[in-house]
Amino acid sequence: MEIMKVNQKDNYIDNLSLLLLDFRHELALLKKRKLNYSLSDAMTEVSEYLKSDYEIYIAVNSEIPIGYAILKMFDETVWLEQLYVVKPERRNSVATSLLEIANKRAGDYGKETAFIHVHPNNQKMIKFLAKNGYDVLNLIEVRKLYNKEKIETSIKVGENSFLY
Repeated sequence: MEIMKVNQKDNYIDNLSLLLLDFRHELALLKKRKLNYSLSDAMTEVSEYLKSDYEIYIAVNSEIPIGYAILKMFDETVWLEQLYVVKPERRNSVATSLLEIANKRAGDYGKETAFIHVHPNNQKMIKFLAKNGYDVLNLIEVRKLYNKEKIETSIKVGENSFLY
């Protein structure tokens, strides 16, 4: 396996967009929602990341993309925005290698750790992160309900309940 930083002229952008589309579909399934997101949307998203303060790393096995990590650099802090590995390659240290890059980049800023966004019901990712020492809840992001939005699940953090 090889991990490379992606740039705007990279040959892997189309494949990366396919991986990102798979990632979005898996997230929608976690939330039990229908995804209205196309390959064109994924390509636009990748393009926007590459034009902004993000770094994208892609894991490749025999020239086949098998995973990626998207890092946002903000105020000398590294945020791991997305980490995705295709199902057949999971549990083969791909995610661990991508996580190590995020932590190395945090170290480049003199920080001890990257910060990671994860959906509360993404138990596989939460267990993976805990196994790698990530077990400190750093923040809670909240918003108002969208018009006509119906949410049937909730989660509790401490004394607080949130729709999810």
